[in-house]
Amino acid sequence: MSPVQEDGAVFGPGPGTWHLDPLHSSLIFVARYLRFGRVQGTFGRAKGLINIAEEPAQSKVDVAILAESLNTGVEARDQHLRSSDFLDVERHPELRFASTGIEQKGRGPHAFVMHGDLTIHGTTRPITLNCQWAGEAPDYIKPDEIYGHFFAATTQIQLSDFGVGDGGPLPWGGRMVGDTVDIVLEVRIQDQDPAPFLAEIGHEQ
Repeated sequence: MSPVQEDGAVFGPGPGTWHLDPLHSSLIFVARYLRFGRVQGTFGRAKGLINIAEEPAQSKVDVAILAESLNTGVEARDQHLRSSDFLDVERHPELRFASTGIEQKGRGPHAFVMHGDLTIHGTTRPITLNCQWAGEAPDYIKPDEIYGHFFAATTQIQLSDFGVGDGGPLPWGGRMVGDTVDIVLEVRIQDQDPAPFLAEIGHEQ
């Protein structure tokens, strides 16, 4: 998440502190389920700080996601995924990501990769996010006070790398939950802390 220069125009947020906007961000995961199916879910509660440096490669991102905010649309399944069989949210209430480096590369002038450490289930592993700056716009409620930028990012992780269970074997072969999980992020960041507005509308962060 850093400014990109193209034909004299600057794209992306300028130097300073930016905040994750959880109301307009989607943290999506997709996993194999019962060997042949695919289940999509989201995490609905997250906080994040993005510090954009004068030197873009030195910018930092730190995000904390509330593990119990997992939602696949089926409460019984969600409770199982939150249990000690999988995420064990009572012992490991947060998922965290802390960036370690940013490189301007990829397809198109607005693409970049972000390296970082992802912590799930109390285990930290390095990952790489393939990122794209999507655009910018003022806030629709307070356009004179708040400004935002939009990003998309994707990666894949292996649950076994983080010590997350797979639900055990199935009678017809395979495991209850596949090891490979696709992560798709659609993120908005803004130049003001969203906490006051979230409290005003009763949204838990």
